[in-house]
Amino acid sequence: MTTVTASPGVGNRTVAGPGLPAGRVNIADRVLQKTAERAAADIIGVDAKNVHVEIVSARDTAVVRVTSPFPVPRLDDTDAVRRATPVLEAARAAQGELRSRLARLFGREISRVDLTISGASAPQRKRVL
Repeated sequence: MTTVTASPGVGNRTVAGPGLPAGRVNIADRVLQKTAERAAADIIGVDAKNVHVEIVSARDTAVVRVTSPFPVPRLDDTDAVRRATPVLEAARAAQGELRSRLARLFGREISRVDLTISGASAPQRKRVL
């Protein structure tokens, strides 16, 4: 469980401030993990059930490790393949966006987002009846 106090840790921050009472807020590590998983799934464009996140905290920051399939166009759709952003470029953009979003959501610096692409996720072919 993560406790929000003046001491550093994932999700920790001082609660006391103008108009705020001194105190603590406990946030379960599982909540932070699920939040990160859903944010990663949203940014990458895959189902959250296929995304795994590990959060490693250090003194003043956190590192987030994400393992996820990556969306790619159907290979028989040549127009979509031509228009697609290269996977490495899209992955770098996803890392940067996830780092920013998690820093905002967690209220602390995210020093690094490691993204491991575990496979490809292509759109399903629509059936014509």
